[in-house]
Amino acid sequence: MILRRIIGHFRKQEWTAIAIDFVIVVVGVFIGLQAQEWSKRQDDRRRESQIVEDLLADLDIDRDQYATAMIIDMRRISAADASLVGAGLPPIEFEWEAPETDLVSYSFDPSDAPAFPADKRDRIWTSASAGYFPTPSTSTYDAMVGSGEIKIIRDRDIVREIQIYKNLTGSVILQNDKLLRLREEFLHLGASYGLAPYAATPAADYFRLVANEPQLAAAIRIQATFTIFHHNEIRSADARAAALQERLKAYLENKE
Repeated sequence: MILRRIIGHFRKQEWTAIAIDFVIVVVGVFIGLQAQEWSKRQDDRRRESQIVEDLLADLDIDRDQYATAMIIDMRRISAADASLVGAGLPPIEFEWEAPETDLVSYSFDPSDAPAFPADKRDRIWTSASAGYFPTPSTSTYDAMVGSGEIKIIRDRDIVREIQIYKNLTGSVILQNDKLLRLREEFLHLGASYGLAPYAATPAADYFRLVANEPQLAAAIRIQATFTIFHHNEIRSADARAAALQERLKAYLENKE
């Protein structure tokens, strides 16, 4: 319609009318483009909010798993220490000389582990060989990186924090794998001495076995040491997850 009108004005050399029609076309196109851009920004903001909410949901799941894993780890360390002390051997010791990093704190005092319950001493092996291995959820992160939607999050510092946390979850998974392989060997060794998880063994008999079998005692000590590393990785991941949660929640609130 407007094109035919412009052609008609051109044939009649009505230059003022042509200029007015041209301005109308340009303004129309500009408004259309601006409307599209505004709509895209609105869609991006809605998608950004959804991504942040999904990340928060993932972090809730992760932290629930971390909490359980830290409890089990401390129980395993406590059982290992009780096994050695009950056998008249030196307690668990841990001294790691590697420098602390911004990601993981390796400081740990074995004496911070709770005392093993006296009424559970006939099942120390069960606790010493127990395991819980958290699997951090990376589904939201993987999806937004794969689709390129990570660019939708405007706060690049938050993006950096998300990436750092993702790296930490990789460390947790690696520690899981190490401890799982070690635990499998640990269970096989225990079975060779007649020890089975969830089966009661009189404490006196168990302590005597540990005292008389250096290989078993060494395996208990090794298991506890790697459990401490596992605990440190999980504790650090949980701390980072908690800080990221607070930052994401504040970001959502400021957007509203």
